[in-house]
Amino acid sequence: MFLSFCLRTTTICVLHRPNVPSGLVLALVLLKNGVSVRIIDKEINHRIGSRGSAIQPRTLELYDILGVLPNILKAGEGVPPLMVKYVRGEIKPVCTITLREHVKPTPDTPHPNGHVVPQDVHEEVLRAYLRELGCSVELGSQLLSFEQFPDSVVARIVKFKKTPDSIGSLGQTAGATSWWKALTQTYGASASSSIFILFRFEQFWHMWHEPPKLLYLRPSGVNSKVFMLIFIDSSKASADKTFTHEELVEEFYAMTDRRDVTFGPAAWLSDYRPNMRMVDQMRVGRVFIAGDAAHCHSPAGGQGLNSSVQDVVNLGWKLAHVQNGFAPEALLNTYSEERLRVIAQMLQLTTNLHKKILRGDSKNPDEGWFRGGDIQMLGVNYRGSSIVQEDAVQGASVTPYSKSGTGHIQAAYRAPDASGLVRAGSEGTPTRLFSIFSVEVHTVLLFGSDDTMRAEVLSRLPKDAVRAVLLLPQGQTATNWSSPALILEDRAGHAYAGYGMSVEELTVVIVRPDGVVGAVVIDAEGVDRYFQKILS
Repeated sequence: MFLSFCLRTTTICVLHRPNVPSGLVLALVLLKNGVSVRIIDKEINHRIGSRGSAIQPRTLELYDILGVLPNILKAGEGVPPLMVKYVRGEIKPVCTITLREHVKPTPDTPHPNGHVVPQDVHEEVLRAYLRELGCSVELGSQLLSFEQFPDSVVARIVKFKKTPDSIGSLGQTAGATSWWKALTQTYGASASSSIFILFRFEQFWHMWHEPPKLLYLRPSGVNSKVFMLIFIDSSKASADKTFTHEELVEEFYAMTDRRDVTFGPAAWLSDYRPNMRMVDQMRVGRVFIAGDAAHCHSPAGGQGLNSSVQDVVNLGWKLAHVQNGFAPEALLNTYSEERLRVIAQMLQLTTNLHKKILRGDSKNPDEGWFRGGDIQMLGVNYRGSSIVQEDAVQGASVTPYSKSGTGHIQAAYRAPDASGLVRAGSEGTPTRLFSIFSVEVHTVLLFGSDDTMRAEVLSRLPKDAVRAVLLLPQGQTATNWSSPALILEDRAGHAYAGYGMSVEELTVVIVRPDGVVGAVVIDAEGVDRYFQKILS
């Protein structure tokens, strides 16, 4: 039984599954900006199982700024350093594969190592934060179709009392097919694989690889008895085959010769085919897409969930600025402009890793399993964006996955953290920049000792959409206590050192609500130029 009704709304944001980390994060960003949201999911119950479980360092930073990081960290564990590899018939592993190298946290990068949280646990943590803001996921409700008008969108929603097996997902229904096909640019398809859950095995990550077949086993947590198994058969014979639970068990026994392993019931079973593709635009009128609805890719490298979260953080603050009257509607066009360039690079990265994992390399067959470098996403940037003020940089030749390499702060890249900041003239508890950054406003950081120039910048800042922070050099006291800015002493010296700032000269660093540096300028005119891109 189902009930169909229409809803008039200003905008619609579409994700492949709204009740996933990216959809929940988008709701959090909007709610924190005072924008009401409604999250619908056609599922009757929240899904269980650990699909995308890797949370990369850059996503941890965004969660830190968003204020949800403490419970995310409690719910998971660090990525294990090693995976063990077996050959058929051997109980002892033949080698170990390095998954990551532990990176020591620094004042500017406090979360340099990835974290593993089962996705169903991850989602529940985020839903708990949403409940604190008065929002919950509306289960048993599916977006069936929509129609756009000059001032609104009318969405047709179907409400179910049981699982809607007879209704396809968005992109397959009659009301959405043409729109979906018009957006989608397909890059190709790859191997058939299936995933299911089993019991009773040692607490490590395990792998058997006999091309064209690969079998990968991973526990959901340190003390969990639930494991995820991925089986991939890239042969032509299995290209269109969907494996049953029993067939997967037999494939496991055939590849491992481990019939001493006992299987429990499957908590989740899915036929997954990594079709590498992306849309050519992420906005059509008042409708926006994000996450897997916009880009489909191999899970290799753990970039999918993380890219999806970064999609919605980029979109969320822009939607809120427009909805709250801070910025013109044209700002929303920069969502596609900034994210498509990053997603194209992500697809190339994950596709290459997928090929390395499946085919291996004669010199280093297990290279594709390493989870460091660009995969951590700390270098993801928006070079060349029309709303980034890159006064000292020519062109946009640097790839979207790269670090600036200049030794000082640069527009279009992540804004580093800095600890040891103390409110000027006090002996209060130290704070840090990630605790000051906000998804609601731009944070304007003023470095240097020129009181006259600082006062001019502060007088020219737009109201409501900005938080000004005056960062005094180590040992300096404030000279203007009537300033509207938050005045902090860089008592530990990490802010000036991490941002590469001079004490003598004024430098203004404007940090966007998504934690990206929008501009690095030296005067009030530079500040004006930046905010003219955003607010006018």
